[in-house]
Formats: sequence, C-alpha cells, structure tokens
Amino acid sequence: MASARPETRAGVATYASPREAFRAAARISLGAPSAVLAAGYIGFAALAKAGDFPLWAALLSTATIWALPGQIVMVEMSHSGAAHLLIVFAVALTATRFLPMTLSLMPLLREPQRRPWQLYLAAHILAMTNWALCVRRVPELPPEQRMAYFVGFALSNWLACLAATAAGYGLAGSFSPLVSRSLALVSPLYFLLIMVGETRTRLGIASLALGAAAGPFLYRYSPEWSVLAAGLLGGTLAYFALRGRA
Repeated sequence: MASARPETRAGVATYASPREAFRAAARISLGAPSAVLAAGYIGFAALAKAGDFPLWAALLSTATIWALPGQIVMVEMSHSGAAHLLIVFAVALTATRFLPMTLSLMPLLREPQRRPWQLYLAAHILAMTNWALCVRRVPELPPEQRMAYFVGFALSNWLACLAATAAGYGLAGSFSPLVSRSLALVSPLYFLLIMVGETRTRLGIASLALGAAAGPFLYRYSPEWSVLAAGLLGGTLAYFALRGRA
C-alpha cells in the first residue's frame, strides 16, 4: 500500500496519487479544522432550535449555504418575522467575502481536462478554514493532485458540519443562549489564528497588522462595515508601503 506521507521531489511536496492526496487532506481536516467548525455549528443548531427553526431547515441551510454568519442571520431574521426577500438579500450580502477567496483558489485547481461543473461544485464547499490552509498548500502539489487534496479537506469539513448541526439540535436543551453564541464565535477566531500562522510574506503580515489596528477605530464610526473597511484599508496601506518588496 502506498504511503500517504508526502514525498519531496525537486522541492515540491507530492503524494503517490490523487487518491492519496485526498486521504491525507481528509485526515488533516478531521483534526482541529473540522472540530472547530463543528463547535460553531453545534452553537448554530442550538440557536436554530431556540428560534423554532425546524431540524430539516437547519440541515438544509448547512448543506446549501454552509456559511455560519449567513445562517445565523437567516435564523434570527426569520425569527423576527422579516420578509423572505430581505432575508435572502442579507444572507447573500454576508457571503460576498467568498468571492475573492474563490477567485484566488479556483484557478489553482483548474486543469485542461477539468470540466467547469467540477470547479462549481468545488467552489460550493469552499469555506474560510479550508481556503486559508489550501491556498498556501495546494500550489506545492502537482496540478493533478490539487483538486483531490482540496476536495478531501473541504468535503470532510462539510460533512463534519452537517453532523454537528444534527448533534447540536439534539443537545440544544443543555446549552444556555450565551454558550450557543460563544460556540458560534469559535470558528472566526480559529480562522484568524490560521491566517496569522499561514502568512509568510511581509505584505501579508503588514496587511493583517494594519487591518487589526484600524478595526477598533473604524468600528466606532460604522460597526456594520468596520471589518470590510479595516481589511481594505490595511491591505491597501501595506501594498503601497511594501510594493515590490513583499
């Protein structure tokens, strides 16, 4: 049996086959990355049940939306009686952050024989956690192993979140609202730690530092747009300060 441990050939980490790349990524994903995402979805499911959201709808939202902030917005707006069209718009707005993630990762997975629908399906299981890890590690793999590695990692994340949604719905009665909301915040905090740990260039480090510094000040003026504005401002300042030297 071939080993799933990556080999290094000419400085590039490879696996024996795309199947081995898939298995290796799934094993990595089913550790801390999926555990943290699952904790967030346990909290989401508890909030959904508290808001009289049925189990099938909670599971369907995880299967189709799979974006924790958007799902929380959907549950809370539905509970408050907001119009359906307004809920759809709000959830879509929370998902705009996936556009730059998709544009930066999907070209790395493209191959001449790859059909467009395969990339569309891969984009559907993209999440913050698997993007942060894969956007750095996928380029180290041969092109024929990249999609398998990403799908192995992302699909494991997705399935873990579906299981956590069902489990959290069943355990909802044992959580207080504060605990449920705290669990939902675990995922973005973990994503921040991944971003800090995976960033290697001076441009990336400067962007994170400047964005973090600007965030509290921008929050005082516009809480709704502070995160987006801080990221845009931090990245822009870092780019012009370190242009050509990152």
